[in-house]
Amino acid sequence: MIKIKGIYTGVLLIALFTACKKNPVTPVVETPEVSAVVPEDPNYQTVAASIEISPVLEGAKFVWVNASKKAVTLKFKYTIDGINKETLVDNNVAANGTVTIPIFELTNFSIAISNTGGKVLTTRLMGVLPVQKPEAKLAKTGWTATASSEINNPDEELNGAMNIVDAVDLKSITNPSAPSFWQSDYNLDPIYPYPHWLIVDLKQAIKITKVGLNAHNDGNQGFTQFKLEGSVDGIGFTNIGGGTDKTFNPKITTEQLFAVSPATAIRYVKITLLLGSPYPCLGNFEAYARQ
Repeated sequence: MIKIKGIYTGVLLIALFTACKKNPVTPVVETPEVSAVVPEDPNYQTVAASIEISPVLEGAKFVWVNASKKAVTLKFKYTIDGINKETLVDNNVAANGTVTIPIFELTNFSIAISNTGGKVLTTRLMGVLPVQKPEAKLAKTGWTATASSEINNPDEELNGAMNIVDAVDLKSITNPSAPSFWQSDYNLDPIYPYPHWLIVDLKQAIKITKVGLNAHNDGNQGFTQFKLEGSVDGIGFTNIGGGTDKTFNPKITTEQLFAVSPATAIRYVKITLLLGSPYPCLGNFEAYARQ
């Protein structure tokens, strides 16, 4: 040990070493909180798997089983006449659920089923053709008809357009031996060329399913090709005959039926004659609907 001016260096060095030495610090490790795992309730899936669809009169009937009676929400989306619609069955707890949705034609449904809070969702696709009412011939009360031209002069012949919406067996005033009929005006020179047209006003909008046409009893004064159009306002017309021209037999005097498929209910029916005799006639017009 060395003595320096009365101070023992060994003691000094020990003191200095002790003063400079740092106490060890234990590191802090943060432990994240572990949330309890809540298993997803699969009840909505069980309900979704149980859904069945069946046709009823002008409707689709849905049934499902919810044995646990835990709340589920069912949302049915579909389209009618080009309009998107939705039916909601909210927080349903019935053990045996059911809902009937009015439809009138083949309809496809997108069905969404969710559990409480709507956090879980499953979707099913279903389609059905409803039971439909039988087709019936509509009463022609109040109906009117107009045409591109007509023979309707007491001094000549009374074969105006209105004759096609009277009773099918009503006799012609001009020729009582034949049923009444419409005929285009053939007195002009040159004669009216094709196309000719007739428009029937049903007086109310209705979704018709077919039309019936009767030829005049003279098969040489008929047309052979025509198209069918419909309108809600009598101004804008769209094809209701499947997009194709129709064939008509002027030699057959019994009713000839033509299916139509208007997208919506229509009030006016337009018959445009495209080919046939220079003197086209039409004996009668009928319309049918499911009522």
